[in-house]
Amino acid sequence: MRRSVFLGLVAAAGSAHRRAAIEPIRSALPGVRIVALGDSLAFGTGASSPERAFIFRAYEDVRKRLPASELENLAMGGSTVRDVLRLQVPRLAGRRFDILVICVGGNDVVRRVEPAAFAQTYGRMLAAIRRFQPGARIICCGVPNVGISPLFSGLDHAAVTQLARADNAAVRVAADAHGDYFVDLFAVTTGAGGDAARFLSDDRFHPGDAGYAQLAAALEPLLVSLAVASRP
Repeated sequence: MRRSVFLGLVAAAGSAHRRAAIEPIRSALPGVRIVALGDSLAFGTGASSPERAFIFRAYEDVRKRLPASELENLAMGGSTVRDVLRLQVPRLAGRRFDILVICVGGNDVVRRVEPAAFAQTYGRMLAAIRRFQPGARIICCGVPNVGISPLFSGLDHAAVTQLARADNAAVRVAADAHGDYFVDLFAVTTGAGGDAARFLSDDRFHPGDAGYAQLAAALEPLLVSLAVASRP
């Protein structure tokens, strides 16, 4: 029985006695197993603590509803999509996860990987993940607009922004093609560009706590809805 049903029962009963009777059932709900793959953004570099990273923030909302849920983060700073395919995806073998959150692409932009090559490798990555995790729901986080960083300026800023936009679109296309879900991080980061000083951490490249809060707000509704839908 899902949380929405519990809340309806509690409201209808209108008594502490009914609430006490329902709560043990709620706490017995099975949780979901979530795994994150990706780069330093997925890992949470720039946050004041791991708990303030955006995937963990969204996961915390899942855990409020399904306390037995677990999150494992396999992300590694500096990873490109090729690195995720080569080093992280194989670690999914022989295991079972309900939901995968993928966040990679910013380093491909910084290294100026051609959009066509990025798109091809991203598609191969999703296909490999599906082979290892055939029953999992996959969330593809788009590519952030790294061009909002003051480390890029002038023509360099424009080129970086254009490449990030193209790669973000490629992630959307790949997610659609594989029947997966998409969260538009390019839109979030571009919208934050007007206040980049507040969005970014002291390194002026990764988000700070305020930036990660905005990214979490984009991911959270989808992650929670998929987690609840994954339960019987």
